[in-house]
Amino acid sequence: MDFSLRLKEIRERCGLSQAALAKELGVGVGSVGMWESTDRIPPAKKLVKIANYFNVTTDYLLGREDSFGNIVVNSNNGIFRLSSTEQQLVLDFRKLLPEMQTYVTGIVHNLAWNT
Repeated sequence: MDFSLRLKEIRERCGLSQAALAKELGVGVGSVGMWESTDRIPPAKKLVKIANYFNVTTDYLLGREDSFGNIVVNSNNGIFRLSSTEQQLVLDFRKLLPEMQTYVTGIVHNLAWNT
């Protein structure tokens, strides 16, 4: 799968419009549309910004990794891969309004401290 299809797929999985992604990346909506519909790839700095935003590798975006499941997190607990359930939680979380994200984060923190 090429970059244009991967970008569109991951954007849609996260529930973002092209306009919303463009705003997050600081580019025009036409740029996102062009990246999704042509063989053009964004400049390296934008490619890295896209990968960081979606928490995927640039290799995934460029088609060098086949699985969206290769999301790696580097935390205080070490480096680990997210399970498909954890990935879906992240994607669902990003669809929430900011105030709901804050609410859910509070619940998760309380649950983690009470176990």
